[in-house]
Amino acid sequence: MSNSNPNDTKLEQQRSDSAEAALKSQTEDNHNENSEAAAERIAANLENAKEDK
Repeated sequence: MSNSNPNDTKLEQQRSDSAEAALKSQTEDNHNENSEAAAERIAANLENAKEDK
């Protein structure tokens, strides 16, 4: 769907706010007891990647 007025940033901001709210809702819904362990694995992988350079 195209915006009839390309200078209408208010509509684009509303779309952005809506998308952000949807992403926050999705990530909150996906949060579970494994999230902390996953975050620790990601951090460990990043550390290993830094050491490999």
